[in-house]
Amino acid sequence: MRTRVAAASGMSVALLCAGAGGAMAATATTPPAHPTSITVKAHPTTVKAGHTVRFAGRASGIRPGAPVTLQMDKNGTWMPLHVDSKVKKGDTYALATRVTMKGTQDFRVSSGKTHSSTVKVTVK
Repeated sequence: MRTRVAAASGMSVALLCAGAGGAMAATATTPPAHPTSITVKAHPTTVKAGHTVRFAGRASGIRPGAPVTLQMDKNGTWMPLHVDSKVKKGDTYALATRVTMKGTQDFRVSSGKTHSSTVKVTVK
């Protein structure tokens, strides 16, 4: 009788281990749902104070209609500007703002927790 109980216990442990390993393997090979990214280009990149700069790009993995916001770096902190748009069908967006502060300014575009790379604009 003891032999059967020990054998059954050993099989249960083996099955549990195999099941856990299979579950871990399935989790490790599952690709991420939808990676998101935002690109941005500014035009023009050099402008006189008081003139308009246009920002445009693609928002990959972000649904059409989702909001995008222009942000500006102020002393190491990204400040949202009151310049918003929405992702259009085809994953594109466009924003524009008038720049007044002279010098080189860093801008980026964000949607939720996704941010574009930084683009520099020189204001003369």
